[in-house]
Amino acid sequence: MKKEKLVEKIKEILKTDVDLNYLSVLKQEELEKLIACIRYRIDQKD
Repeated sequence: MKKEKLVEKIKEILKTDVDLNYLSVLKQEELEKLIACIRYRIDQKD
């Protein structure tokens, strides 16, 4: 998945319209790890 798509996925998970394009400077692996961490944290709250 391209970086742009990963940033869009993060925006979807967080349900925000905030500009997160600055995350594109991260490596793809870092973005994937961030998504995994966010999902894990959200799942803990359910």
